[in-house]
Amino acid sequence: MVFNLMNANVDQDLIEKIKQLADFYRKPMTDFLGDLIRIQSYTGQEKPAVERTLLELQSIGCDEVWTDQAGNALGRIGNGKRTILFNAHLDTNEVSDSSNWPHPPLDPVIEGNILYGLGASDCKAGVAAIVYGAAILKRLNLLNDISVVVMGATLEEDAEGFGLRSLIERDGLKPDCVLLAEATNLTIRRGHRGRCEVHVRTQGKSVHASTPHLGENAILKMAPVIEAVESMNGSLPAHPIFGNGTQVVTLVNGPHTPNSVPDWCEIAIDRRLVPGETQESIVESIQTVVEPLGAKAFIPIQPVLSHTGLQLDGPSFYPGWLMEEYDPVIEIGRATYQAIWKKPAVVDVWKFSTDGTYSAGVAKIPTMGFGPQEEPYVHTAQDQVNLDKLVDAAMFYALYPIIYEQMTGAK
Repeated sequence: MVFNLMNANVDQDLIEKIKQLADFYRKPMTDFLGDLIRIQSYTGQEKPAVERTLLELQSIGCDEVWTDQAGNALGRIGNGKRTILFNAHLDTNEVSDSSNWPHPPLDPVIEGNILYGLGASDCKAGVAAIVYGAAILKRLNLLNDISVVVMGATLEEDAEGFGLRSLIERDGLKPDCVLLAEATNLTIRRGHRGRCEVHVRTQGKSVHASTPHLGENAILKMAPVIEAVESMNGSLPAHPIFGNGTQVVTLVNGPHTPNSVPDWCEIAIDRRLVPGETQESIVESIQTVVEPLGAKAFIPIQPVLSHTGLQLDGPSFYPGWLMEEYDPVIEIGRATYQAIWKKPAVVDVWKFSTDGTYSAGVAKIPTMGFGPQEEPYVHTAQDQVNLDKLVDAAMFYALYPIIYEQMTGAK
């Protein structure tokens, strides 16, 4: 199905009302974001941030507020049978050295229009934007057959898509499309490369280090394997949008016995994927190279434990994805942007991975990204968000479901 942007006939009075409501909500939206930043919420430790988000979802008047089995914070606006899912994650990366930060990471500081703090760019500003986009929607009361579910997601930093997978596969939510409020600087994103962790192992024979000639050193066996793995770069699968896949050895492990010849050695490879690569194709390509050298490749199982105690372990594989440039979910995003700002939206792809690795990469749900944050500040000591852009993003999230219903037809 191809949409003509002219089909989106949006009353200018509605746009003005959305702008007024977004301005009205600027202070509570900023205060909510500040509260989230004050809460340390590393992956698997999101419970206090989830509880704070549930309070905000209740305060904006969601028709239903709940948590799923994985502990994601959820709120619903509307009672339609079709569902649009707004997704942004509450967990953050861990701070290695807070002395490098211009302000304490958990102390939200506003300078001009910029709010600084851990998670501002990834992805707590996204949470604030989608919550208050839903707040505006609630006040407008214009949806007929569409429900909007707001998701303050967990587990994304260490295991992107695992929390969303649990919501869909375990708890049964069936969204018709997913909007990801990750960092896009108010542009539209339609995909990203995937990633995969691959381990390669060599076996040796352990003996006392005083008689190494009687053993077989697994570390020495690994040396040519590492060279062979690195030499694969340049011949990995390529994509016209994402370019070549890459892989790099990031860890080396072995027995912690310095007075023995090691009987095993294992390396970890970070492999960046283009859409279409599978677990089987990745392992096969590496195994073909390392097997003649006496090594074995495999994808490890990643242990994932939610803050509710739910074990969600799964393969450390996160597929890439790319929506067609004129897919309806993207076209509706363009129409929404055009209606608010009277100019065409920029459409691009991410460099990093998101929960879209599950929604689009695995479940094949139409998925799009739009957020107020800026990519250069993600996972840096300059973590920040422009508060004017935060308000703009809330406007976008308020209007998107209305145009979605208009362009796809109320049922």
